Amino acid sequence: MEGWQMYSKIQAMKEQGFSIRQVARITHVSRNTVSKYWDMNPHEYAEKYKEVNRTTALTAYEPIILKWLETYPCMTAAQVRDWLEERHHLDIADRTMRRVVADIREQYGITRRTEPRREYEAVEELPKGQQLQLDFGEKPVRNAHNSRYIKLYFAAFTLSYSRYKWGIFQERPFLSSDLVKALYGCFEYFGGMPKQLVYDQDSIIVVSENGGDIVHTQAFTAFLADTKLDVRVCRKSDPESKGLIEASVKFIKGNFMENRFFTGIDMWNQSFCDWLVRTGNGRPHGTTKKKPSEMFIEEQEHLLPLYGVAPSEIADEMGRIVRADNTILYLSNRYSLPLGTYGKTKTVCLAVQGDELHIMDQAGETIATHKISKEKGRLIKLESHRRDRTARIQEILNKTTALLGEDFKEYLTILCEKKPRYAREQLDIITSLCENYGRERVLEALKYCRTLELWSANDLKDAVTAFQEQSATPPQAARLPVCDEKYHTPVQKRALSVYAEIAAEGGVAR
Repeated sequence: MEGWQMYSKIQAMKEQGFSIRQVARITHVSRNTVSKYWDMNPHEYAEKYKEVNRTTALTAYEPIILKWLETYPCMTAAQVRDWLEERHHLDIADRTMRRVVADIREQYGITRRTEPRREYEAVEELPKGQQLQLDFGEKPVRNAHNSRYIKLYFAAFTLSYSRYKWGIFQERPFLSSDLVKALYGCFEYFGGMPKQLVYDQDSIIVVSENGGDIVHTQAFTAFLADTKLDVRVCRKSDPESKGLIEASVKFIKGNFMENRFFTGIDMWNQSFCDWLVRTGNGRPHGTTKKKPSEMFIEEQEHLLPLYGVAPSEIADEMGRIVRADNTILYLSNRYSLPLGTYGKTKTVCLAVQGDELHIMDQAGETIATHKISKEKGRLIKLESHRRDRTARIQEILNKTTALLGEDFKEYLTILCEKKPRYAREQLDIITSLCENYGRERVLEALKYCRTLELWSANDLKDAVTAFQEQSATPPQAARLPVCDEKYHTPVQKRALSVYAEIAAEGGVAR
């Protein structure tokens, strides 16, 4: 519905006595829009219409903007403006872009899903060339080749005075060597160094707080020795001390990375450099109201010259927390430490040399060395880090042998070898049989099992039970006393001549 037609229809239905709710339901227009035009007279609408007409240059691009907003409801007006400038070379004022996007959202009922915003405390502005803030970010993006998501990692840098930004992306988490190379790349991009570097207590930079005497990784310590930079480590849960870089990371995620398809890391970094020129450093900053690129011209003169160059080889080293199961995490795998490490130290240092991962204590002594696994989610464990159960099993075996005799030591030894994981339980069963049935009964069953080569304590238990049942005395039948006349039946006595006569006649005696 055209603007004037919508205004006229709303006013006509108002004259007919319809309510705002009824008008919104009948015209399929939001109640906010109906309310906006409800008390507006024709003259006020004409002035409003003139102002809206200033955006007619974007009319041809409204279908494109609508498609973007429907596909990516979280898009901001700033990102829409950046995409139009990147893809259609349009230079549009921010205020105009916000108004157009708001109108499209209102007309088509597209709401924006936003995340809760973090609040920051205002800090004093720093002098030119004084400070550079550093932070890391990561975000999954859609791969253009297979539509699957891939996680990208980036390091971002922002000069505190001019808000001039730089950054670099890669497809894996940053190591100490990656950070040092990125810092040298940042200084080369800026054409100089600041006096101070501000960063978080990240494991690839800081090994330990050490009560304020910060212990850095080996690679970062060498970098500080070469550049002579002053550093400031932010406390945990204190984002306000580096709010500029926090905002930059959020800006990169929301404006550059959001809804952008990944076609390759080189092309992605090139697109990011173009975005920095066009938007990241080319648009006025919300606080200074100036373009960072213009303010950087003033600040660049106050940067220090770069001391040295990036070394060709940088030893990777980083800190890790020792887990309660005596392992550390590295690139999504768990690597074992000797038993008892967790009780001795809470943090260790990692150093990568080729395909080997060296784990060291705070004094630099090597605790363990592992081959780096290319898989994910695995436990990489050295045999020497497994619990030694043989000494305890041997002690129980010796006690059981002493109980049964040396003749059965071979049988007990074979039994333990057959079931190494349950050797202790097997020996405990045999000891329990001796307590319940007696040693002699168990020895008898042991001879039987040894003959039949039954190497199991449970088979021995069955044999002991069977022998016990066989040896039990069966119940005897009751015998009647012969001396008691009441148990005897009287029998008639006859002479032998009687039986002879009967036999001769072939009869039967009665």
